[in-house]
Amino acid sequence: MFAMRNLRIFIFLAFVISMTSCLKDKCTSYSTYDAYIPVYVTPEEYRVPVKLEEPRLLKETGKIYYYKNYLFINEVRKGVHVIDNSVPSAPSPLGFIPIFGNVDISIMNNKLYADAYTDLLIIDISNINDINLVSRAEDVLKGHYFVHQDNRILSHYEITTQTETLDCSSQYYGNEWYTKGDLVFFDSKFRNQFNAAGAGGAPSIIGQAGSMARFIITSGHLYILGGSELYAMQIGSNGNLSNAIKTELPWGVETLFPYGKNLFVGASDGMHILDITDPLRPVVKSTFTHARACDPVVVDDDIAYVTLRNGTECDGFINQLEIIDVQNIMQPKLLYKYDMQHPHGLAIADDYLYLCEGKYGLKVFNKSALDKLSSNLVFHDANIHAWDAIALNSNVLLVIGEGGFFQYDISDPKTMKLISSILVQK
Repeated sequence: MFAMRNLRIFIFLAFVISMTSCLKDKCTSYSTYDAYIPVYVTPEEYRVPVKLEEPRLLKETGKIYYYKNYLFINEVRKGVHVIDNSVPSAPSPLGFIPIFGNVDISIMNNKLYADAYTDLLIIDISNINDINLVSRAEDVLKGHYFVHQDNRILSHYEITTQTETLDCSSQYYGNEWYTKGDLVFFDSKFRNQFNAAGAGGAPSIIGQAGSMARFIITSGHLYILGGSELYAMQIGSNGNLSNAIKTELPWGVETLFPYGKNLFVGASDGMHILDITDPLRPVVKSTFTHARACDPVVVDDDIAYVTLRNGTECDGFINQLEIIDVQNIMQPKLLYKYDMQHPHGLAIADDYLYLCEGKYGLKVFNKSALDKLSSNLVFHDANIHAWDAIALNSNVLLVIGEGGFFQYDISDPKTMKLISSILVQK
């Protein structure tokens, strides 16, 4: 009897164990993920001769820069398109400067400063048709990149969508993102982007950058923004640069805007105001904190205009324009905030604020009454993608977006007219 009872217990336990094993084997999850596949480059691949080549079709727009009558459009990590804009109604492509790993440029007195992955280049553009590489400072910007043990540089990630079968017991199960070796995976429902005046002598001629710039020239110095640092270099009379002096900043800094003796740094969680009375040693004077979002900033008449947007590498969940009083840089004060659709870069000319709304186009606001700005929308071009803008003066506005480059006559902002465009050719 006792033996029979033990046999029944044994059979019952065996059944439970077998059922548990079956359940475990069948506990799977099917999830679609964005696989971010790393792309590496070697120094030998990007340390190549620099020269002006024949014009190329615009394939992928990056940042814009304006100098004298020339327009420079970055082709992300590939180089810079050079365009003669002396006749705004008919901009004429002059050529393409291949600079592998390039994202930003800045120009003063015919010297073009450009990043090439870890290197900083100085290019003489005195004769735009016969440019010359003056110098290449190797690894000055090495801190901006992840460097593999075999000296390869992590350039960027290419995105592919994959469907994975995940076991419930997997350490990856249920996460929004996970890694496998050099690969990074994001659950598709959490999809985001993943990226990753001269000194002395004659007055200097400096170009104009957009609000997304990470390279800025002011007071005879070049400032370069990294992920959590600011590099300051004095520009000599011959255009050469002094050794870089690094100032540590909080992580997530993104954009630079000079105003008086200050630099305004847009960051993923706020705006930092730096005093550059000593140009090589900027001092953080204050920080205005906001919700996590990408954050370009421009300043006019002691008022800072900051845009915050979602769906970015900053993981933000807000679309907003903030207006901040910065007359007292020690105590920036929020005046107003307005809901927007998907704000990116911005520019100011006279009483008007030009705001790029991404796929929702370009908007123009009369800012003479800041407390009524949202109701003072005077113009909206919803037919373009607008990412950043430069107001050359009271008459001309340059706009860049995914679809290409657009140039507007803004002499009457209420009826601004498209002068010309250069469209992306896929």
